[in-house]
Amino acid sequence: MAIRFPFRPVGLALALAAPTPSLAAPTCLANGKSFDVGQTACLTIAGESHLARCDMVLNNTSWTRIKDECPGEAPKPHPTSLSTPTPGPAPTEPTEN
Repeated sequence: MAIRFPFRPVGLALALAAPTPSLAAPTCLANGKSFDVGQTACLTIAGESHLARCDMVLNNTSWTRIKDECPGEAPKPHPTSLSTPTPGPAPTEPTEN
């Protein structure tokens, strides 16, 4: 008794000819540009700028904060530094609100 294998040449040809998906290199997006993993960029979020690096986190690209300011940026004043007004003459009469 001979063992027969069902063989369909059309199905085999289609399976072998199917294009395999090409995987793109992982990149991070910022400021309208793509950055490769390991590259750094200055990111501005909610008016605050910081230096970040493109990293892989759980098989996804993500930005990791490196420094609180960007290179070439002037340091920001400490948030607790307050300026006090110079004392002037005190009002002698009550003022209306």
